[in-house]
Amino acid sequence: MKLFICLILMGCVVTLTGSAPSVGIVKSVGDFRVDGSTIRGNSTVFEGSLIETTAARSTVGLGGSQITLLPNSSVRVYRDRTVLESGSELMRNGEAHTIEAATLQIASAGTDGVVLVAMGGPKNIKVFASSGSAQVRTATGVLLARLSPGMGLAFTPQAGAATAIQMMGVLEFTDSKYFLTDATSKTRVELRGLDLVKFKGKGVLVVGSVIFGATATGGASQVIQVTKIELTSESRKAAGLVGVSGSGAAPTAGGGNGWLIAGIGVVLVGGTLGGLAASGAGPFSTSTP
Repeated sequence: MKLFICLILMGCVVTLTGSAPSVGIVKSVGDFRVDGSTIRGNSTVFEGSLIETTAARSTVGLGGSQITLLPNSSVRVYRDRTVLESGSELMRNGEAHTIEAATLQIASAGTDGVVLVAMGGPKNIKVFASSGSAQVRTATGVLLARLSPGMGLAFTPQAGAATAIQMMGVLEFTDSKYFLTDATSKTRVELRGLDLVKFKGKGVLVVGSVIFGATATGGASQVIQVTKIELTSESRKAAGLVGVSGSGAAPTAGGGNGWLIAGIGVVLVGGTLGGLAASGAGPFSTSTP
């Protein structure tokens, strides 16, 4: 009998040790689902739990970060990140937390950050920053965009351009090196390549690839090997080259590492994203379709 009891106790210890650890608490004024089970009120969530909202939004506390999942959204939660599978997610105070959407990684750049990620499918990701800046990276960690407070960007994957970088801005020359800050994503890179000198100080469209392992200087996030560079349409007009073939690309279009990046207007009525979320107003209303 003693041996039998010992075996039962050992089995319980193994079961408890093998179970997923708790990572936070989810709360809602309405129904939501955790791993397929319908719950009202609040529930403990574990590493890898799938949370799905219905008509009401849900709030998840994960350590020092707070996640607000909007109606009709689903997210898989982990201690250090959430994987948004559909819908929209608001992250508050998420300096050590990352939102993954498609192959993008979105993180707040400070402890006071508020970031909203809206996912309209794997080919339609929108990111808004409020009350702090945010960074968007690829799955391999390459910086795609820096968002300042009140800034929004839309990301769309480009077929057949998995490693291509396309940026637009003014070519700078500092300390014997060339730099460019993309007009849309606000990322700053160091450029290497031939014939850059003749474009110094001018608006250019640059196509290239990341030189992995190279150390960037001058505040740049990465080093780009330029494979193609040409004047933007504005620079051509300023130089009297109207009619000369060129990209003619709009100055608000940018992209990199297989993603097309475009600026989008952010209309905030009655406060910041954080204020709207706290009050349940605007896009954070429980009646939002």
